[in-house]
Amino acid sequence: MRRRNGAGSRQLVDATDKFRKAQLKLVKSLQERRLITGKEATTLSQHIERAAAQKRSSDVLSAALTLNTKVLGVLGRENLGETARQDSELEILFEVSRMIQTTLRKDEVLEKLLDLVQQAIPHQHATVFLWNGRESRLVPAAQRGRHVDLIPGVQFEHGEGFSGWVAKQKRPILLTELHCGRRPDDTIVGSFMSVPMMVQGELVGVINLSHARPKAFQDDQLRLLTLIGGQAAGTIQRLLLYEEMRRLAITDDLTGLCNRRHFLERLQGEIDRARRYALPFGLLFIDIDSFKELNDSFGHQVGDRVLAELGTILKHWARSSDLVARYGGEEFVVLLPMTDKARSQIAAERLRTCIEKHVFYRRKKLTVSVGVAGFPTDGDTVERLLGCVDEALYLAKNTGRNRTCAFGEPVLVPAAAA
Repeated sequence: MRRRNGAGSRQLVDATDKFRKAQLKLVKSLQERRLITGKEATTLSQHIERAAAQKRSSDVLSAALTLNTKVLGVLGRENLGETARQDSELEILFEVSRMIQTTLRKDEVLEKLLDLVQQAIPHQHATVFLWNGRESRLVPAAQRGRHVDLIPGVQFEHGEGFSGWVAKQKRPILLTELHCGRRPDDTIVGSFMSVPMMVQGELVGVINLSHARPKAFQDDQLRLLTLIGGQAAGTIQRLLLYEEMRRLAITDDLTGLCNRRHFLERLQGEIDRARRYALPFGLLFIDIDSFKELNDSFGHQVGDRVLAELGTILKHWARSSDLVARYGGEEFVVLLPMTDKARSQIAAERLRTCIEKHVFYRRKKLTVSVGVAGFPTDGDTVERLLGCVDEALYLAKNTGRNRTCAFGEPVLVPAAAA
């Protein structure tokens, strides 16, 4: 009988010790996962140690029940939290989807996207890049806080920095324990994530988020940002295609300038505005001298290169408020808002001189003739203004070329010819 009691005592001691170790390990695990506080962990550990020291089954059972009740409570909170998180994610994804049906402006979509990302994933800085197919690189399109990207200055095939790398690899990245210190722009990056926005394997853009605190982002947030980016990519791609179609509809393919139809629409709008506010504007008509001979002698390929190069010269010469268009063939037209006729003539002569000095493709030297007309002095309708500026250009071509003529005024002879 004594042997049985001794064996039972040893078994109780062993079982109690196993219970103590297992329960303490469970408490430590709950604390490490931040499911219970440090104070709760200390209280539970002390309760377990006391129960084990008493070596009474009732105390051991009581301690086990206490801990199990706590675990069930934690699991209940986790389940509720998971349900709330899923509901929140679905709501955010629904909002992103709703943008597809309600928004027609790219800038508005990007602003709403950043609002939703901020609601879903707290961060300090966010940048949305869009893929520019014509330039084959990522272009910053919207941001909150400061523009931030890791390893700036390092160029990848699809663009600079981590964004270029993410765009090339087409997969998201999460960095949670960065210790880069303060960057040149005074931002501190402790956590960073970047996800590509894709539609059927085609890159649309990249979203970057950063936070100064390490471990500010988790895997679940990277997954959510990836879902948001994928959902928004379809909307953004649709709007980019719409913008590209609109650009092609108003742009001359060869020179990249506005086409004739768009220019005439804008000219009518400028006439209406100038009438309303009593403002002048100037009109220039430009024609390349002896362009037919250039085409006949060197071929249309050389002629096209010259036209494209002249288009670039006009873009650089013009002010941001000016409108430059290819009118047809080797003819170009320029609208100079809020510029009277005298100043328009000065600007035209400056442009003529600039072109005369330029060395074109295959070391060709070219000249242009320029006609000038002004609103309202020479006309107040599209037809009248175009008639006057065309007549001024005709005069410049027939009095020696390589000169500027303003409608109704003496011919302006270049200094070299005088």
